[in-house]
Amino acid sequence: QGDFVLFDFGACLRKYNSDITRTFVFGKSIERQREMYQVVLEAQRIGLDMIKPGVKACMVHNAVESFINKSKFKGRFIHSTGHSLGLAVHDDRIGLNSECDVELCENMVFTVEPGVYIPGFGGVRIEDDVLVKKDGFELLTKSSKEFLEIV
Repeated sequence: QGDFVLFDFGACLRKYNSDITRTFVFGKSIERQREMYQVVLEAQRIGLDMIKPGVKACMVHNAVESFINKSKFKGRFIHSTGHSLGLAVHDDRIGLNSECDVELCENMVFTVEPGVYIPGFGGVRIEDDVLVKKDGFELLTKSSKEFLEIV
């Protein structure tokens, strides 16, 4: 009761993969959990808003990480902002991380999945799949991101 529950799902259709994560609270949440969720949700929005052709992958990650590090959860974002997605679920060649200076191009598919993790308390990750379009991105994930308590 009262713990975060993180669900990481995927599916494969005609050899192409999807990857989605949602985090819920089992039972009644507390303020700190709701704050974590809101920070991660806003960090994801910042990352999504940057997705468009010509933007370097590292710029997306750096903006997301910077936002989280300006919150009370500084230092608690411990992975990349996302990874390319397609025939492999995790394609290590191109990722939304601090070291990837590849420019995003139309028709690339990525996850955008910031997270905050506190040892002994729990973590929040919100992950969606996006397609880079000529003027931005298309959100491929259709699942709600509403904060939910499972009671």
